[in-house]
Amino acid sequence: MVPCDISMSNLSAALQDVNLLYLDGYSHEMALSVGKQADLMKIPILVDAEPERTKTELEHLLDLSSYIVCSGKFPEKWTSISCIPSALLEILVQYPRARFVIATLGENGCMMLERIEDDSGIDAVDIGNVAESLRLKVHKDDNLPTCVSSKFMRLSGRGHGTIHGRLLIGTAEKIPAPELVDTTGCGDAFIGAVLYGLCTEMAPEKMLPFACQVASNAERSARAPAYRGDLMPACPST
Repeated sequence: MVPCDISMSNLSAALQDVNLLYLDGYSHEMALSVGKQADLMKIPILVDAEPERTKTELEHLLDLSSYIVCSGKFPEKWTSISCIPSALLEILVQYPRARFVIATLGENGCMMLERIEDDSGIDAVDIGNVAESLRLKVHKDDNLPTCVSSKFMRLSGRGHGTIHGRLLIGTAEKIPAPELVDTTGCGDAFIGAVLYGLCTEMAPEKMLPFACQVASNAERSARAPAYRGDLMPACPST
């Protein structure tokens, strides 16, 4: 589709009952048109920032984003900062409307930087040091996904800006080799779980392990044992 395929009145009507919009940069002209209309209607937007997309395809979508999810390759490609925590901070500095950014890290789980509005003048803490301290708190013997979080604080990185927020690390499930079939679609499964978490107002500490568990389940064979039901929020009946 291209923007001229749909009138603004029809687009507004289509978005009337939407609570959250997901965009991934494909058909970027149409995506931007929909995103701008959603922004006018105060609809939050999650952008899937894939490293294959160009700046032309993504930069204006990221300007509108409320939430950003990306792969582990994207932060360095976008910011030229090799340290992932510092690169995530730079992304939030570049896009001040984004409330959080999550990088998926494959078998290493994920990392999330969440922003809160705070004008306190406290000294900034290096986000790289915060990430290292969080990694030491991760229980390496846990087979199921877990999450560790820093306190809310002012954070600085290798760029020029600072934000007030917190860093979270989510671990991935350790899947036995016989149960591992294919990682295709795991990123989409992760993002779907994040969208569900946002729609159900799930706390990040619960959302990250849930999303990692859903992604892990996408990798399994049909013979694999079902994952723990207590990690899966109750779904409304249809």
